[in-house]
Amino acid sequence: MSIEQFWKLIESSRRGFNPHRIDGNMEQQSEELRRLLLKLPPEEIIDFRNHLLERMATAFHWDLWGAAYIIAGGCSDDGFADFRSWLISMGRRVFESAVSNPESLLDVVDTPGVEDFFFEEFPDVPAQAYAELTGRELPSYAGHSPVGPAGQAWSEDEGNLARRFPKLWARYHRG
Repeated sequence: MSIEQFWKLIESSRRGFNPHRIDGNMEQQSEELRRLLLKLPPEEIIDFRNHLLERMATAFHWDLWGAAYIIAGGCSDDGFADFRSWLISMGRRVFESAVSNPESLLDVVDTPGVEDFFFEEFPDVPAQAYAELTGRELPSYAGHSPVGPAGQAWSEDEGNLARRFPKLWARYHRG
């Protein structure tokens, strides 16, 4: 499966249950993605999972964590994993824009219908589909997972989030 096919499946999972609603419903999107993955051979489900984990690694960056922290009013390490899952579930355009400029999320998080920025269940869908299709567990990921976030760390106490993300800070800071 190519990266283009991966993103097409993400987009289809968002639009499959309602072609006019682009913000999505997490439960419905998970179910639609599972349904789409069940149509694939097992090897392509593995490929999909690998692309998903590679995107999770790409988004494992201090800048995105800072944006998530500001938007949500706080963000633990587990919460940041769920935020990255949500970011991927929003599709290629949103994901790539946010990776290159986290403040682009201003155009997304206030979209009507977007009520949560943490999609904990999304990365589990390929394993569920694989198990349902084959009766076996999804093989372990053979790729590399980063040990820590890329980029320059930030500190809430030093006030550097306001300097790094002035637009997000102006809209969402609750302090």
